[in-house]
Amino acid sequence: MIIDRYIVSSILKVAAAALLICTMLVVAVELFSSMNNYVTNNVPVGQILYLSLLGFPEYLMMCASLSFLFATTFFLSQLEGNNEMIMLFNSGLSYRRVCLPILVMSAAASLLFFAFSDSFMIDAAVEHDRLSVELFGQTSTQDSSDITVSAVDGSYVVFASYYSQPQERLYDVTVVERGKDGRVARRLVCDYADYSGSSWVFHEGREYTVSPEGTTAAFFSELNLEHIDLDPYMFTSQARNISTMDRAQASLYLEQLRSADISAWCQAATDYVSRLFAPFSVFILVLISLLMNYRFKRNIFLFSLIQSLCTAVIYYVMQMLVSIMCEQGILHPVFSVIIPAATVLVLSLLIRFAGGVNG
Repeated sequence: MIIDRYIVSSILKVAAAALLICTMLVVAVELFSSMNNYVTNNVPVGQILYLSLLGFPEYLMMCASLSFLFATTFFLSQLEGNNEMIMLFNSGLSYRRVCLPILVMSAAASLLFFAFSDSFMIDAAVEHDRLSVELFGQTSTQDSSDITVSAVDGSYVVFASYYSQPQERLYDVTVVERGKDGRVARRLVCDYADYSGSSWVFHEGREYTVSPEGTTAAFFSELNLEHIDLDPYMFTSQARNISTMDRAQASLYLEQLRSADISAWCQAATDYVSRLFAPFSVFILVLISLLMNYRFKRNIFLFSLIQSLCTAVIYYVMQMLVSIMCEQGILHPVFSVIIPAATVLVLSLLIRFAGGVNG
């Protein structure tokens, strides 16, 4: 339908322009804040531009929801301000019918941003982190130190002083195994361990076995324990950074963490839920904009924008507060998404009905 194409194209044009401008502003701020590091480390201009390009996807996601909020508010306020909404009503269209293509467009945009953030943005973030290590000596997401990883069933715990991603090797390794009664049954201490493709092979170490008769010790040059089969990915710092894990690794990590440390699980699960549902804030904020009241007598765009932005601020503040409660274990992590969205939607409805409904 012609009116649907007009509505969608009008909003997308403004949203694209706002998104580009906001993202470039964030890139400029990031460049300015990192200028001291660039100058100190004599980073070439090409590398600086490449780092900015790698950060661009994340900045794009940061600005997406507010850009669509601005575009939707601008379009609807212009319809009211230019009396075009009256023309649409007189042609037989209801306000719900005007909102329908906007809702479909925002839902499609949310799904596209979700696919974008779950693939390209994560890859760019990992590469950005790797390059930052090379240029500035920051902490890597691939190599990590002072690692403690537990088995899913809690039958053993692996400690290591350092993990090298290229070699898939652990250094200064200690493994503590528990028996069926929950007590320590065996302890391994070795210089290093290599991943064989299905399990870990321990080299140059000592094995302590605990039994009712006492503790025995034995030296070994090589020991393959097939039941110690933790994926090498679990020893990287990236594996403890839920924001850069793929979904399969994140699910495994959360499962292991829940059995080992429930307080750490609450924080990681909250971050993961927030990461998954962040792209859908585009749909939520557009819905907020549609529920706003645009029947101001003058300065329609200004008051409509202030109204929508204030509601958006409430949404993000609520999200922050509820996320803190979820990270502390007071609420389930899923409520970090549900409560802020429900709160602002109810608030928007109240504002709309208080100012009169368009129909």
